[in-house]
Amino acid sequence: MAAAWPLPGLGLLVLPQGPAPTLAPYALHTALAVEARLPDGARHAAVATVEEMTRPDTPGASTRGLLLDVGAATLPAGTEIWLTDAAGPDVALSLG
Repeated sequence: MAAAWPLPGLGLLVLPQGPAPTLAPYALHTALAVEARLPDGARHAAVATVEEMTRPDTPGASTRGLLLDVGAATLPAGTEIWLTDAAGPDVALSLG
C-alpha cells in the first residue's frame, strides 16, 4: 500500500500503491466484508467502505482505497486486505 492513515473516530484509511481496478465496480461508501491478513499469519475480520480521494501530487487523478473498521490504529507492512464479500471477487490488496 502507498499509505495508511488512522482517522480518529472513523477507522484506518488504506490506499493502494497504484490503481485499484478491483474496487472500481463498487459504489463509493459501499460496505464490504474484508479480512486483514497480517504477516505473522493472524487474521482479523473487519468491515471496510470504498472511498476515493485525490492527492496534491496528482490533482487530476483520484485514487480508490478502503476505510477499515479493524480496531487498530495501524497495520504492519506486509498486511494483505482480502475482500471476503461473497458477492464479489476474492481479491487482495497488499500493505507493504
